[in-house]
Amino acid sequence: MNKWIINETETLLSTPIGKFCSTRKTDPSGTERKYVSMKAPDWVCAIVQFDDKPNEFLMVKLFRHGINQEVVEFPSGMVDDGESALQALRRELKEELGIDCENIVSLTELYSACPNPAFMDNKMTCYFAVINGYGTNNPDEDEFLESEIVSAEKMGNVVSADNYNVMMRFAWERAIYLGLIK
Repeated sequence: MNKWIINETETLLSTPIGKFCSTRKTDPSGTERKYVSMKAPDWVCAIVQFDDKPNEFLMVKLFRHGINQEVVEFPSGMVDDGESALQALRRELKEELGIDCENIVSLTELYSACPNPAFMDNKMTCYFAVINGYGTNNPDEDEFLESEIVSAEKMGNVVSADNYNVMMRFAWERAIYLGLIK
């Protein structure tokens, strides 16, 4: 297989959620082309189930600027520099839901995948967490969210909504497939 050659990369825009870059590449036929990509931090999410109420899941309600709507979704967040995905998840659970490491009964990595490799270089790692309690959230200053408990019977409607994140929907389906959700 012929290789692509990266000739030059230029940052077009740098934001708190990533950099948008223009890259000149020579394709396998020898033609130089320009592509735009986003270099973004990795991120994590977790399906959070109660130990004593296995048919209830702890989620967050927040406004998503990309779709200009409020959504209910699994707790999630970016992996900071120097953090592993697991460290980031534990930090995010503490910030968004007041869950300390001691409250996590079990934690399983469901998968790690790139949301859209056509123009993004980051990956999402999703976990399944079973907890025995939660506390008060302490979100970042630009996060406005609240916790919400969703029953298993209503979760199908939540994750199949048109505005729901497809990577999180896949996590729910993967957890069912693995037998974590009955």
